[in-house]
Amino acid sequence: MKMSQILFAFFVILSQGIIDSQYIPPQATVLPLRPVGIRMSIPDEDGISLVAYHVKFNSEFRGLEAGTIARDITKVRDSKWTYEDRSTKLKEGDVIYYWIHVVYEGLGYNLLEQQHVVNEFYDYNGVPIEGSAGPGPGVSTSCSPTLTKHFGVNAEEQSICGGQLIFEETFDNQNAVNNLKWTTVEQFPGNPDYEFVVYRNHKENVNVENGKLIVTPTLLDNTCGSDFVRDGNLTLHKCTGQPGTRECQRVTQGFHILPPVISGRINTKNLFSFLYGRIVIRAKLPKGDWIYPVLALEPVDEQGSYVGNDARFNVQLRVSSVLGNPVLKSAEGDELGGRILRGGFLSRTTLTTANLTTLRANDGTKYKTSSKLWSDDYHIYEMEWKPEVITVKVDGESYGEKWFDSPLQTPFYITLGVAVGGVAEFPDGCKSQDYTKPWRNVESKALLHFYLAQPTWSKNWKPESKSLQVDYINVWAL
Repeated sequence: MKMSQILFAFFVILSQGIIDSQYIPPQATVLPLRPVGIRMSIPDEDGISLVAYHVKFNSEFRGLEAGTIARDITKVRDSKWTYEDRSTKLKEGDVIYYWIHVVYEGLGYNLLEQQHVVNEFYDYNGVPIEGSAGPGPGVSTSCSPTLTKHFGVNAEEQSICGGQLIFEETFDNQNAVNNLKWTTVEQFPGNPDYEFVVYRNHKENVNVENGKLIVTPTLLDNTCGSDFVRDGNLTLHKCTGQPGTRECQRVTQGFHILPPVISGRINTKNLFSFLYGRIVIRAKLPKGDWIYPVLALEPVDEQGSYVGNDARFNVQLRVSSVLGNPVLKSAEGDELGGRILRGGFLSRTTLTTANLTTLRANDGTKYKTSSKLWSDDYHIYEMEWKPEVITVKVDGESYGEKWFDSPLQTPFYITLGVAVGGVAEFPDGCKSQDYTKPWRNVESKALLHFYLAQPTWSKNWKPESKSLQVDYINVWAL
């Protein structure tokens, strides 16, 4: 049974017992949206832990019905408890009937027999639209043009309007990743980063808890024993890579050991992608030596998509990137660690020597320094992608732009995860607190040297801080 159904039954049982209570839920603000949608909200008060909206259109409730819309809101945002969709089509004169259930200090309270007559519309920023008293019956609602292109399952293009919310993930009322929106990756990584992990589809590494996506790196030693890293044969039975390749199976051979870290990664490839738009992610980043988060857009065209004076490959648009080492200095003494936020455009080219990669062939990322570790708190990371420029923001503040002579011309999908080590993120010779990075990027024994130093770096991985926690993701059309 869904949580909303359980709560609805609970509300009906308790409604008589709570009707005489002193607490009265606040009145709701109702905003009919253009081109389509509805937004309902009440202000937050200390003691509120859940707000449920029950809505019908042009038909009154007969008692405590669930309604056409029955939605439980379990998280407050911007000091409001808000329900919003971008699919409800309203016209002038429509009557919105609703009732609200509020859980306040552990008890349930109802605000019954509410209604709103549609006589004004608002844009998606909540600003009244002048002269917006709606088209009459049979007249289509206006739809502003947009540069954004939105692609659904199997890259089928969707019709959208300017300013429209085209992707939303809040992780509410879930106990697992929604496989209609996300693919949970299970495979060994490769070009361009060659991370020192194996991505696994397992709740220990990828989970949804309390309305948040939790991605956690763990040690292969703790799962399979220390001998397995040096002598094991690992086949991924839920492999999302190419069957019969090193993406799905690895066998230890000499110093070519198995990755010592298991981690998690999800993406929207083949389910959702877009060309130009604005993505917003609220997240708490992981902390720990040689850990780094992946909050990025990757091209549907895996061969790269940047069209300029020369071909560039392995393009990635980073919504946010922070190295997990709390203290990390380059060989020259420059700060690299958890107080440096990077975001923007990044591309890499592939070396033929040892099948490894250059560090950064074209680093167009921008950075912002903080007096605190970025991983200490939740922040809102944002990227606005237009044909001529990419702008990155944090907590509403812009910190950099990347301009293009020629635009990116292929759709990108969303990737979230936690990576460790690899041959591209951490420059050789950098020093983490009191020890030097234990591997070189262009060397055949990089993975082995990283593993031999495990007693040093793993002691800095704390259970309460080594995970990536994602609260919500929104993508908007321009």
